[in-house]
Amino acid sequence: MEPHANNHRSAAAGGSSHRPHPVATASNCVLVSRSQNGNAVLRHIRNVRWAFADQLVPDFILGPTTCAIFISLRYHMLHPDYLGHRVHEVQRSFRLCVVLCLVDAEDVVKPMGEVNKVAAMGDCTLVCAWSAEEAARYIETIKAYENKSPEVIREKVESDYISRLNGAVTSVRGVNKVDAATLGTNFGSLASVMRASQAMLASTPGIGPTKVKRFHDTLHLPFRRRRPTATADMSVTVTPDPGLRTLDPKP
Repeated sequence: MEPHANNHRSAAAGGSSHRPHPVATASNCVLVSRSQNGNAVLRHIRNVRWAFADQLVPDFILGPTTCAIFISLRYHMLHPDYLGHRVHEVQRSFRLCVVLCLVDAEDVVKPMGEVNKVAAMGDCTLVCAWSAEEAARYIETIKAYENKSPEVIREKVESDYISRLNGAVTSVRGVNKVDAATLGTNFGSLASVMRASQAMLASTPGIGPTKVKRFHDTLHLPFRRRRPTATADMSVTVTPDPGLRTLDPKP
């Protein structure tokens, strides 16, 4: 027995034989509430670490300032007050609260409207998934991008003039990059394109009359439609019923 005891003492002195397991925190893994034990989504979370944690208010803690509440649409239809209660429990304790909704019902219009309303009123972000695998990908992505700069997902905008001209012109529905290049070549600049009349635009080769009208209207029509002015005569002519007796006024 003595050698066994000596081995334990030497290991404790060296500190290398029995290292404590690292404690799971929101900074190094996804914390999952015990209430989610058995959730099919957990089987598909493979690209980030996750661990159960006790006494969690949300269902998932994805970072120090981010959490998620999980709800399936079928469960919401059976328990319509559940989501509102869960959102109220969080009480804006996190900067970002995601309502992760698994769409597993056929008739989704009414219940999805209810879920959307609860999420909006609770200042939450609604994310819909149509399978457990897709829901797991959302959890992984939110966790993976926790400390990323917004530049990672921000659209890359080219800085040269031709690219910006193409981006401005092709924002009109139906106008493609070939049309944008043709307009740029014919008119020289975006300002000249915007000042061109409909007849001048129609003379551009390869651009049909429908596309020309749509492009010209987009540049020159007002953003808001004017309300029609009531100019009609609002007077009402009353025709007496011949079947009714009329009384002559007394002199």
